[in-house]
Amino acid sequence: MIAHKEYDTLKGRKIANDPTKHYPNKDEAHLLRKIMAKTGLTEKEIRADKQYRIQLSKAQKQGREPKRLANEITKWYQDLIKDACRRTGLVPQHPETLKVIDEIIKERSGQSWGKRWFLHQHITSAEQIVKLYAK
Repeated sequence: MIAHKEYDTLKGRKIANDPTKHYPNKDEAHLLRKIMAKTGLTEKEIRADKQYRIQLSKAQKQGREPKRLANEITKWYQDLIKDACRRTGLVPQHPETLKVIDEIIKERSGQSWGKRWFLHQHITSAEQIVKLYAK
């Protein structure tokens, strides 16, 4: 087995040992097991069938996409706005609510390194947050 820096992962070492073999990613392997259990076919037979090949290809492409989606960020901002509106009892565009949004951001930015980094990267002002993410 080759133990170089470039083959740092288990999958990388497997590929280095046998580059002719295909190693599926997590989503593709999950779908492959699901199809095998449903149909009773082997992996070779499944990969030979055009219908299943297309499904596996889509699953492989989906597995390459980043897991943190824009929907999660939108939901986070909407929860932030909702929390501020509960505290004030006013609409998101109200100046009092905007002040509370700024206070909440300051509170949450002191919690962890990840949240501080996220808030530093994505938040510019309470007005923009309300304009973009208020329902």
